[in-house]
Parts: sequence; C-alpha cells; structure tokens
Amino acid sequence: MEHRHMHTEKQGGAGERHAPKKERTLAEISVTVWLTPENASFACKNGFLYIQYGETEQRAFLCRQFPFDKLWEFISVMDEDQCEIGIIRDVAVFDEDEKALLCEELKRRYYAPIIQSIVSMKERYGFSYWRVKTEEGEVRFTLHDTFRSIIRAGERRVIILDVDGNRFEIPDVEALDKKSYKKIEMYL
Repeated sequence: MEHRHMHTEKQGGAGERHAPKKERTLAEISVTVWLTPENASFACKNGFLYIQYGETEQRAFLCRQFPFDKLWEFISVMDEDQCEIGIIRDVAVFDEDEKALLCEELKRRYYAPIIQSIVSMKERYGFSYWRVKTEEGEVRFTLHDTFRSIIRAGERRVIILDVDGNRFEIPDVEALDKKSYKKIEMYL
C-alpha cells in the first residue's frame, strides 16, 4: 500500500488575489476625500454600482455614516476590500440620473419593510417570535435579546433587527393601533 503526501497549499484558485494589498499610511487614512460631481461619477454596469474616481473605475459599495438620521447625506463609498474611497456629503449634489442611482442603491442596501401592525408576539427562552403586517403582506421574524434588537431612531421611529440581519421599520410607534402598541410598548 503506497502512501502519498498531500499538499494543502493553495495553487492559485479562481477567487485568490495575487496582487499584494497596498498598506495605507496614517496620513492617507486620516484625510477625508469628499466625492463630488467634479471628481467622481457613478454608473450601473451589469446590475452593480461602479465609481469612476481619478483614473480608476471600480465597484462601489455605499454605507450610511448616520443610518438613522441622515439617509441621503454622509455616504461612505467603499471598494471591494471595504477600504473607503471617499464620502458623499449629500447625494443631491449629483445630477438626477446619478442621484437616482445612488438613492436606489441605498434603498436596496438598507431595505426595511414598514410595519403597519403587530399581529402577535411571543417570548420563549430569550427569543421573541413576531408576526406583523407590512405594506408587502404578513411577515414572521425572530428576535434574540428583544430589548437590544429594537432600536429607537428618533422620538417615534423604531428600527427592528431580526436574528437573520433583516431590518424592519415603524416610522411612528404612536401611530400604531392600540393592540400593536401594547405588544411593543415595554421594549421602548
């Protein structure tokens, strides 16, 4: 019986990156690059958002710096390695097509169905099981550590984060019907 030694080193697979990652200096990291129509443009290619910045065109990923307060301002633009390319102070400074593209990308990334009413909520072993009505129909989801999963985002606005990372929104908890409000009141 012949024994062969197996090599476990990677031999240059399809997803492997060959170029070494350039280390950024503290000076480069601490400088805020403001992205404006004068130095950046955005386009959608094959369903993905791209940025043209300087001589480089690359995939772009948007991240709100103030996700509960400023939905269209202070948007961080990241590359595929999650390194910040720059910040958009306000998407309104871009032309209508680019503004619409940026807004659509942010809506997709921060998708949160609006809860219209809470049908039921049960707690068991540190989890709570919710059945709610949204603008898109009835939805069921689970929260772990309910108090920490319900976030106040203003005086009346509430964001709920479920165990799968999905977001749900109640724009005005005081506008809920009495039965729904009673189900969520103790967590506010």
